[in-house]
Amino acid sequence: MVVRLGGYARISLDKDGEELGVERQRRDYRQVAGVRPGWEVVRDYVDNDVSAFKRNVIRPEFERLLIDLQSGVIDGVIAYDLDRLARQPRDLERLIDVFEERPKLVFCTITNDIDLSTSDGRTMARVMVAFANKASADTGRRVARKHRELADSGKNGGGFPPFGWKADRVTVDPEQAELITEAHDALLAGTRLSTITTEWQEKGVRTSRKTGKPITRVAVKGILTNPRLAGFRAVKGKKHVGSDGKPVMGVWEPICTPDKLDAVVAVLEGVKAQYKTNKLSNNHKYLLSGILRCSECGTRMMANMRSSWTEGSKGSRFTYRCPAAKDGGCGKVSRAGEPLDLHIIDLVHEAEAKLKAPTSESAEWPQAARLAEVEQEISELISAMNGKRISAATAIAMLEPLEKERDELGYERDRYTIEQVENSAATVALPDEFERLPLERQRAVVMKHIKAIVVRPAGRGARKFNPDLLEVVWAA
Repeated sequence: MVVRLGGYARISLDKDGEELGVERQRRDYRQVAGVRPGWEVVRDYVDNDVSAFKRNVIRPEFERLLIDLQSGVIDGVIAYDLDRLARQPRDLERLIDVFEERPKLVFCTITNDIDLSTSDGRTMARVMVAFANKASADTGRRVARKHRELADSGKNGGGFPPFGWKADRVTVDPEQAELITEAHDALLAGTRLSTITTEWQEKGVRTSRKTGKPITRVAVKGILTNPRLAGFRAVKGKKHVGSDGKPVMGVWEPICTPDKLDAVVAVLEGVKAQYKTNKLSNNHKYLLSGILRCSECGTRMMANMRSSWTEGSKGSRFTYRCPAAKDGGCGKVSRAGEPLDLHIIDLVHEAEAKLKAPTSESAEWPQAARLAEVEQEISELISAMNGKRISAATAIAMLEPLEKERDELGYERDRYTIEQVENSAATVALPDEFERLPLERQRAVVMKHIKAIVVRPAGRGARKFNPDLLEVVWAA
């Protein structure tokens, strides 16, 4: 009679992603199964680079193993060691529940002789997992303390090299740093994070984890908002604050300034949208959507692809239209999209040509000195409280108004920085550079010069584009 076994292999950390650890476990338990009469490993359940100690981690293959044991797909399980299967008592109890329901199931580990189908075996397994859990908890405390000491001193921790630096974690990687700088400038100029993510994917950019998979939007956001970009020591993606109340600075080379990083974070967290209520969203597929207004009712005009248009057809592929009455417009005004776009781009060319070349230096934010004073006062209060020179109640009462002022000044600084970078980035050498910009950047350039474009009806039978039927409302 053949005993169909499921082999389980797991390792908590696989930095290189080569699966060498789990492969050794597979080789060992298959060798043992091969010398047992009738035993056959019909499936491997592998959780590579997955912790069994962390309570919030789900192990997909362990979950599938339990399901297959319960349903009778396999007749038992074989693993290198019990702690590969469970390091949390609750996971062991789930496994024991299955063996109590199906007492004929086979259980085997290479390093121990435990039988989960017997009371003694289950008791011994519980003791072993309890000790393994304690060992993991003790190790976790020691590692956490070590990382805290490293963070307090501004030194690098463990794990994979951060994106933007070489393997020594101190020297900047020029290619990756250039990607980050370009992405920061693009974000502050109006480019969406999804657009940057797509560009990085097309360039084949990968994180240091070497997963082989395309970089994700979440990963790009984490890279672009990493506090260490501005020289700060980070813990779990946040600035690490020392005992003096100040952010701890790291021992590596920074890639950007703190002000620029704060502005990028503000954009991604929605601060930009809060204060720029007078500007339109860049979530459009056409250059002038929402910028055009119907002269009959004043409603913003939107674009639609012409359903009859095919490759090789004459005329514009899309049309700007005033919405129908049911959608808040009058539906009386429309205009071919492509000639209208080209005409407005020509106007923007001329407006850009009249501008003076942008200076490389930007004016300093006028409230920078006051923000530095407030931050220094907050730091001194925290140090005095920690040193028992003033009571906690007194310190908190004095901190609250200072922290409020700091937050308000920080908000104003972020707004100022975004505007400075945006004004600089919106100036391009048209037309060649303009054509290569993503749509949201092109719209930013147009809206820098134009507040709105009023479109008048063309009349019955009109076919030729007539710029005289447009009234451009220029920005001040």
